[in-house]
Amino acid sequence: MTCSADSVFAWLEVLDSLTYYELFGVSPHASADEVRAAFHAFCDTFHPDRHLARSPAERRALSTLFKRGTESFMVLSDDRLRTNYDAQLAVHSGPALPRLTHSPLARPASHRTPGLPALEDSVRAPSARPFARRAEELLRGGDLRQAKLQLVMASHMDPDNETLLGTLRDLEAKLAAAK
Repeated sequence: MTCSADSVFAWLEVLDSLTYYELFGVSPHASADEVRAAFHAFCDTFHPDRHLARSPAERRALSTLFKRGTESFMVLSDDRLRTNYDAQLAVHSGPALPRLTHSPLARPASHRTPGLPALEDSVRAPSARPFARRAEELLRGGDLRQAKLQLVMASHMDPDNETLLGTLRDLEAKLAAAK
């Protein structure tokens, strides 16, 4: 699907008044599969790589739209963030709708270890975030082998990330010592 310059700037103009659900055109009760399908359709329209021939102003607008879409997908596809977002929408009043970022301060306190940043907060690539999060969950549960697999996947998505690589080296040392 293509979009005209006018429609790109029209989207940009109303962007801050749309909920994450409205941005994707899905119900607040949409399943994970429906959210994923809506995000893929959104990407087909707004992904900046699909619009390289556009003017710099249009590319900046598309980049802003796409970043919001990515943010929306990250929140709506994470049960904890989605629950937090829904709670904020329920008590929302005023013209500016709530937004969640991937900052540790935006997550519920129960999701963080006091004094230590979450491993997923150290990743730079959004695609590595779920793997890092799952690795931490598995580490807390004591499943070192599966945690290692998740860390390897996170490292592939975010190469040269010293925090991920250091955690992976520590985990490999623990596994070797356990043999």
